[in-house]
Amino acid sequence: MIQNKKKLQILNSNSNDAIVRDVVYEIDQNFFNKYRNEIPTGKHLCICSGGTTSGCAKDNYITLDLRKNFNKINFILKDNTIKIGGGVLMGDLINKLDKSNRTFPIGLSTLPGIGYVLTGGISPLSRRYGLAIDNIISAKGFLGNGEYFSLKLDEISDDNEVNIWKGIKGAAPFFSIITEIGLKTFKSSPMVVFEGFVNSNELSELIEEAEEFPENMSLQWIFSDKIYIYIVSEIKTSEDIKLSQKYKTYLNKYSSLKIKNYKSFNHIRFFPQELDLFELNNNYHSEVISLLGKDLKRNSKDFLKKLIEINSTKPNKSCYVAAQQLGCKSNHENMFPSYFIHRECSWKPWIYASWEKNNYKERQIALNWMNKSWENLKVFFPYIHLAQLHNHLPSHKKEISLAFGNKLKNLKLLKNFYDPSCILPPL
Repeated sequence: MIQNKKKLQILNSNSNDAIVRDVVYEIDQNFFNKYRNEIPTGKHLCICSGGTTSGCAKDNYITLDLRKNFNKINFILKDNTIKIGGGVLMGDLINKLDKSNRTFPIGLSTLPGIGYVLTGGISPLSRRYGLAIDNIISAKGFLGNGEYFSLKLDEISDDNEVNIWKGIKGAAPFFSIITEIGLKTFKSSPMVVFEGFVNSNELSELIEEAEEFPENMSLQWIFSDKIYIYIVSEIKTSEDIKLSQKYKTYLNKYSSLKIKNYKSFNHIRFFPQELDLFELNNNYHSEVISLLGKDLKRNSKDFLKKLIEINSTKPNKSCYVAAQQLGCKSNHENMFPSYFIHRECSWKPWIYASWEKNNYKERQIALNWMNKSWENLKVFFPYIHLAQLHNHLPSHKKEISLAFGNKLKNLKLLKNFYDPSCILPPL
């Protein structure tokens, strides 16, 4: 194998620093036989499918970069479904759908690849349309043992196909390489967004109010040097119009909030420039840990006290805590179960630790802050959403345990069966 000693070009995190043994761009049925003996013992294959994964490159590891040759997008007009390659970014998906007046529940960023979908996929639209994994209708790819598979939701029959399909939804990176997925899409509808800066007491009030929201509404917030919130409301039915007016009247008491109208969800851009965050800046690296928990109810004030304390100790202004709201449709699975097991959860906060590139002292300080913040928030949010794989960090095993709970044993059996040589990331 040629040793190119090149860095993988990706915006986020440690990938910029890693000198990979080789970057490969193709995978077929000969791939595993060709490269199996090239992967040193104890070193798995790293996969890059998007623009945010922090562990998709490591020093002297091999990286499969899907972005170059698996970036096709095919919208199927007859049933309004879409097929996307394993290297397609969510922003590209949304831009393609926008031309057909369709949308999909992506997250707050357009930069992730299909890893966003495969690890769960939490969106401001999830309360109405479910998680991203709930809208997968087909999948193609390779198991860790080199076996090719092509599955369609309405044609799954035997136990083997059921196991693969279930594993793909929430745990795909551990035993498979996905080269294409098919997705349901949804007709675009107008969006009314209430957004602006609030204080901590107002955020506490809004969290409690949001826990009574109907399925077409969700609250997102970012707690940095200032607090910024988005209340996203899809206007699809006459009932949506009535509810929008009701909440407009209620939210008028927050004088700092502005009402913005959008043609569709596709046109909303989160993370306002006013916060001056270093979000995925080329000069900064980051790690993110995502938590899950149930309604705060009357604990919101205690939670806000913790947030204030966490914010006061952050090592630089680019570190922050934010959250998305779940509930309603995201609490229910569709035809087959998945490895996203915390369906009862209604909030996904995440802790964003950032540092100046190549500043390893600041990196350790930022990671220590992230881990301490996690400890402080566990009482409210005890579970993990495995939106990123942190097998390069000491917290990996703990995250795995909290993400998969009592299904971890079955998942390990699944991995041992379909990826016996542990070519893909370990559990």
